[in-house]
Amino acid sequence: MALLDVQGLRKSFGGLQAVQEVDFQIAEGEIVGVIGPNGSGKTTIFNVLTGIYAPSGGRAVLDGRHSILGLKPHQVTALGIARTFQNQRLFNQMTVLENVCVGQHCRTSSGIAGILFALPGASRERRRVLDEARELLGVFGDRLLPRQDELAIGLSYANRRRLEIARALATRPRLLLLDEPAAGMNQTESRELIADIRRIRDRGVTVVLIEHDMTVIGRITDRVVALDHGTKIAEGDFATVRRHPKVVEAYLGKRAAAHA
Repeated sequence: MALLDVQGLRKSFGGLQAVQEVDFQIAEGEIVGVIGPNGSGKTTIFNVLTGIYAPSGGRAVLDGRHSILGLKPHQVTALGIARTFQNQRLFNQMTVLENVCVGQHCRTSSGIAGILFALPGASRERRRVLDEARELLGVFGDRLLPRQDELAIGLSYANRRRLEIARALATRPRLLLLDEPAAGMNQTESRELIADIRRIRDRGVTVVLIEHDMTVIGRITDRVVALDHGTKIAEGDFATVRRHPKVVEAYLGKRAAAHA
């Protein structure tokens, strides 16, 4: 049984069909890449699955039991799906550690304010939240943990990306959706990201990532779903998908596809 089963997913904006009858399944423990040129519907799918956009049709079932389409974002998170965004959304004037603590709000009973400000009755839960936050920062080696007391605004671009992932992990997801995590990274940072994502998968988290860096996609994914103009055009292992005529055409045009 698939961890996530998506069937006939549709999203329209007026007369624009942004996502058209898209089907895919995500098995537990996979790392799946979603590729396609700009405007192909990748982020729109993430937005529909996580409650940012209301769907126009279709179904999406988590763990064979929970229909997630139409839920609010916090409800999707509570069921075990977390995500990052293309544009960074950190709390810049909070510390690195506090940003990760905030991510645990849906898994606390005292409330994040009571924990961060050490209100009466929250001491035990505060210790747990801080310990878990530091453990998550440690997933990224020495990139974040030594900076736990620094303001997020002072982090490098790559470390801000890492912090967003750590905050998403703080919700204790079973499924993590990463929207262009390697964007803006150099080759060294991308290699480190690949290792980070593998460690995350080894923690029992299934990962789906949108990514334009084909080196990252090729080195890390078990399977790839390719989109163009809101439709799925290919699916399979990266070596097969990258040679698919429709994928070549989507990226390079019909003339290149004719020679593929």
